[in-house]
Amino acid sequence: MVNAIALSIAEALEADDPYRSFAEIKRIFEQHLRQINPQIRTRRTGYYNHTHMPDLVMRWPHDDLSDRYVYLRSTTDTDELLFDIRRLARQDRPIVLALGALRPSFDARALDSLAIDHRTLVLDLAAFAELTSGESADAALRHLIANTVIEGGQGLLDVRSVSRLARAMTTGVQAARRGEREGTEDALAFASETLSPSIARRLTAFLGTLWRASGAPVAALERAPRYPQQLDELSLDYLLEGQEIPDGNFWSRIANEITLTDLLRHGRITATDNLQHLMRAALSTWNARVCGVAPSSVAARRDAAPLHWTKGEGALSFDAPGFVLTLAQKVDHLTSSAARAAYELPALDEVGNRLPLLGLSLKAITLVNGGGKVAYEGEVGALHGDRLRHLSESLGPGTLVKNLEALPPSGVPVRYNFSTQTASVKPPRGSVPLLELVNTSIRLFTDLSREEEERLVEVIPSGGRTLHAGTEHDMPGAESPAD
Repeated sequence: MVNAIALSIAEALEADDPYRSFAEIKRIFEQHLRQINPQIRTRRTGYYNHTHMPDLVMRWPHDDLSDRYVYLRSTTDTDELLFDIRRLARQDRPIVLALGALRPSFDARALDSLAIDHRTLVLDLAAFAELTSGESADAALRHLIANTVIEGGQGLLDVRSVSRLARAMTTGVQAARRGEREGTEDALAFASETLSPSIARRLTAFLGTLWRASGAPVAALERAPRYPQQLDELSLDYLLEGQEIPDGNFWSRIANEITLTDLLRHGRITATDNLQHLMRAALSTWNARVCGVAPSSVAARRDAAPLHWTKGEGALSFDAPGFVLTLAQKVDHLTSSAARAAYELPALDEVGNRLPLLGLSLKAITLVNGGGKVAYEGEVGALHGDRLRHLSESLGPGTLVKNLEALPPSGVPVRYNFSTQTASVKPPRGSVPLLELVNTSIRLFTDLSREEEERLVEVIPSGGRTLHAGTEHDMPGAESPAD
């Protein structure tokens, strides 16, 4: 196979200066690795064609495995490759890239057996080109396969075996999503034969998750992992960035496999259709700790602005006309201005009228008026009616609410800070149902018209708590979320 990678490396090999030649080959190799997974960290060494010293060192940011050493070899001679592999350290999980085509007559079985025994991946140039640039209708899946092989592949992979692996994995993923046993089993077998045990377990966990999300019985899959394992970052990225899966039942099962914490921990994900499907299912399943509500720059285009979820570094945001809601693990992690800006405080009467409509039982409140300030904490539900009016009168007309602590229906205290428009669960390690936190925060911190609220609940069900009577668009079959 000849493609752009092979041609670029062939041109680099023709350079008169071997140092410049190998420096260019390392640059090409790094460039294509970053296309597979931008989070792979690479470090070039000052060596080339050295028996013991690597040409490149690779590291994955969320990997507890050791670094992986890459050795570029200008030879395609089997005996020379066998000689080199025997002298490489197993713990470095070497990759030996032969910068040419392995001859058809070479002893593939001996080379494959030795490479597996030494935890080494051997590729020739055509195999690397096929792995990183092979054609696929699903680019996200292709990157997942390529990264998995680069990170944990072992043994000999020529261009034909890479093609077989890619076909088996593509078919296996599609089969697992449909609950079809044969194709899923074949992919699991390829994983165990081609990958190191730890990476094979990770890929098995991914296929097992797809299988369970299809609704197929786990017992029907012989090679299924004994215990469910957490999806790794690239697997979750594939689900969200890959081809759209409109099946709501599939995403409901995926939402039960992961948590909001898992999603926040992963890298940048765009506002894909699959992310919208996942969040629709997760709203009634996940718990949350912190959210912020900030004014949106799209307020002037209220009729045209889409309502959608998008993922940034350490935070998940919902963009709506007039505001952006952001979810995070801590207030400090909020990427919007909600955690830093100072907002106009609402009147006590306005807040007091909203609390019962949202099912919030007031526990503590801080009021301000000019330079005056009063804070009160009492039994849950005791702060209402006459007592609130008495607190307001003690400061005079124009009393505003700075923050309050209330119990939503789940019974876990939440602190709503109106000066920053952030809401956080008071117990440091506590959480409340995601839908509960989102709905109460939006309706305490923003002024929604009836039309805006009707549009909002089409994406985020209100849970029966709205500021406008008659607005009911709850999610059918929603259950209380589990921790």
